[in-house]
Amino acid sequence: MHPNRAAMQAIEGLARIEETLSKIYRLFAERFPADRELWSLMAQEETTHAEWVRDLSNHLEDGSVSVNEDKVGEGGIQLFLAYAEDRFKEAQSERLPFRHALDMALDLESSLLERNLYQVFKTDSADMEQTLKDMELQIHEHTERIRKALTQEKGQG
Repeated sequence: MHPNRAAMQAIEGLARIEETLSKIYRLFAERFPADRELWSLMAQEETTHAEWVRDLSNHLEDGSVSVNEDKVGEGGIQLFLAYAEDRFKEAQSERLPFRHALDMALDLESSLLERNLYQVFKTDSADMEQTLKDMELQIHEHTERIRKALTQEKGQG
């Protein structure tokens, strides 16, 4: 596969993952109004992540961003996208309890970190490197927010 084609597929897959997470969190914001602020903020951040990821495509032509072929070949991005889309279908269930929503969100965010999906990109651009680090930092922040909400929920239960 041509490197730019592999990179474009990786970018689109990652952007769709971020958009799917945003849809899940927007759904949770509607479903759980007491915690709307938590879910709405994370939904907006996921939308921003999708924009950042798509911005990487602008840097393919100038060569400041490339794809690590070893990381792309595993199909991890497409597998995770399918997993996230399945979680969205599950999230649409009317009976999904708040605690399960938190567990689902923690699983999704933790899995993103564990799978190192964003390490598929290589860059010699300090700006792009910072963008990728910022995304990873926000994913860590999401896991911490969710863990805090889970701790509070367990304390009430």
